[in-house]
Amino acid sequence: MVGVDEYATGKGRHYGTVLVDVEPRRPVDLLSGREASSLAAWRAERPGVEVVCRDRAPFFAEGATAGAPQAVQVADRWHLWRNLSEAAERSVAQHRRCLRALVPTADAHGSP
Repeated sequence: MVGVDEYATGKGRHYGTVLVDVEPRRPVDLLSGREASSLAAWRAERPGVEVVCRDRAPFFAEGATAGAPQAVQVADRWHLWRNLSEAAERSVAQHRRCLRALVPTADAHGSP
């Protein structure tokens, strides 16, 4: 399983791609830029990689698919938790009025 993510240099002006062997949590390679074609070429040279763990970036999805269409693509744990927390926040915000109606109001002495 290989993990794919981006890194920034030059205060976020220049980006690259870091590839990590997920099991021992060790970097495998650094690619300049974050284009789909770079990842596709890297993946094509390594047909033994069966699983690609990545974020939601479309260029990583395209590169992983082009380089190894048979490989399974999964979201990494950090992005799964982030997606879940963002969805929960949106849901609470959308239902704020409904949730307030469920909370008992306090009287003048602070008791419900």
